[in-house]
Amino acid sequence: MPDTIQKRRIIFRADGNSRIGLGHVVRSLALAAMLREHFECVFAIQEPDDALKAQIQEVCLGIISLPVCAPSEERYTYELAAYTSEEEIVVLDGYTFDTAYQKTIKSRGAQLVCIDDIHAYPFVADVIINHAGGVDAATYKTAAYTKLLLGPQYALLRSPFLSASKQNRSIPKGAPTLFLNLGGADPENYTLKLAKEIDGLQKFESIEIVVGSSYKHEAELTDWLQDHPTINLHSNLDAAQMCRLMQQAAVAVTSASGVAYEYAAVGGLLFILQTADNQAALNKFFIQAGIAKAYSAQSLLLDIAVQFEDNVAVQKLYFDGKSDKRLQEIFQQLDLSASLTLREATITDLHLVFDWNNDPEVRQRSFNPEPILLENHTRWFKAKLEDATCKFYIAEVAGTPAAQIRFDIKGDEATISYLVSRDFRGKGIAHVVLIKGLNKFKTESKGINLVIGLAQRENIASVRAILKAGFMYGTPDLNHPEAYRFVLELPQKV
Repeated sequence: MPDTIQKRRIIFRADGNSRIGLGHVVRSLALAAMLREHFECVFAIQEPDDALKAQIQEVCLGIISLPVCAPSEERYTYELAAYTSEEEIVVLDGYTFDTAYQKTIKSRGAQLVCIDDIHAYPFVADVIINHAGGVDAATYKTAAYTKLLLGPQYALLRSPFLSASKQNRSIPKGAPTLFLNLGGADPENYTLKLAKEIDGLQKFESIEIVVGSSYKHEAELTDWLQDHPTINLHSNLDAAQMCRLMQQAAVAVTSASGVAYEYAAVGGLLFILQTADNQAALNKFFIQAGIAKAYSAQSLLLDIAVQFEDNVAVQKLYFDGKSDKRLQEIFQQLDLSASLTLREATITDLHLVFDWNNDPEVRQRSFNPEPILLENHTRWFKAKLEDATCKFYIAEVAGTPAAQIRFDIKGDEATISYLVSRDFRGKGIAHVVLIKGLNKFKTESKGINLVIGLAQRENIASVRAILKAGFMYGTPDLNHPEAYRFVLELPQKV
């Protein structure tokens, strides 16, 4: 039998309970569901209860149960260190995974993704996902290499809602039903308050209330519902059940949170209420974009049929059912980056490097565009391998040669040259080759204070990759004044 292909592991790190809610866990699991076909997904969480464990295990292959530890404790920053290496991709979703926490993950060599909606501190992640709309990239402080994925085109939708977003939506037949959900935990019990307000309107055939397993006010709500037979309570629904209930409801009232995203993906007349500070941006965007309307009891007196069609038309502009494909493509790029390793060039690479260097596109962007003769290349290549002041590496992706990177040392400075092979261009690995090459070079070469690189001004891809690797613009090179000269200072350890 053929060997099973080893999938790369993604560690999802988020916490959730009745006190802080389940939003971070739910959207992390939504992303895991999009990726689990091609990756090994595991979930790291501080002591989840049995119900939450079961919810996680429906999507992820394993759970890393972490001991309870406050973010203020020093050990919190290092809690994932033992589980993380350059072989993993780590996804963080939570407000306590600050810059120091991220740096710990990056120091282990892992590819890092942060799911965020508050941009409260500088990020060193490779990717940031913020599916709230209307977010200005300038609000984020990031590393040069960080890729920002902003807006509903990257919506983290659970599978049933993702499927629903691909379908046409028409108003349900019969008297209107209203869907009411204020989050899985709803610690302030907005559910009961709004149920009383909406019930007083006597406008709906039924009101379908949904609460989660962490909702602590169910006894009080159940007691009130005894005298309200047209209001039905649903507890701890799975995603498929929740989606079916939404599809039956022409109108929904939700918190400005993940559940609003899910109903907007299904499509319908949506009213939202901000129930937490971190919902402010989403609340503002949904209302301004016309995806939802601000909740008030009086707002529900609108003509439902007319408003329904208008609302759905806007929602479909933002929730097009393709967010999974976009996110899968990003993680495939991270997979390539994670599988990239460097080794020293050897004489067996002579013809490989010759072919790379003679690629017409490479020659066009080189300072000397003329084709290279094999005789000259052989003499040059052997000399570089024997030169103690040259560090020459071949980058491989899953064992396949993908790029070369070279450092020529003179005194306390080194000049960098790199090239990505034709088969791997456009896959987002150039800056990874540079970063991993620099890290390897720093460990093997001491006393180097400055690394210098040159790039033709019209070679936009190379310029971007060099800047993403942390280089800064320097003064022009006297021999090539028409080119950009980049410099990177290497701090010396005391």
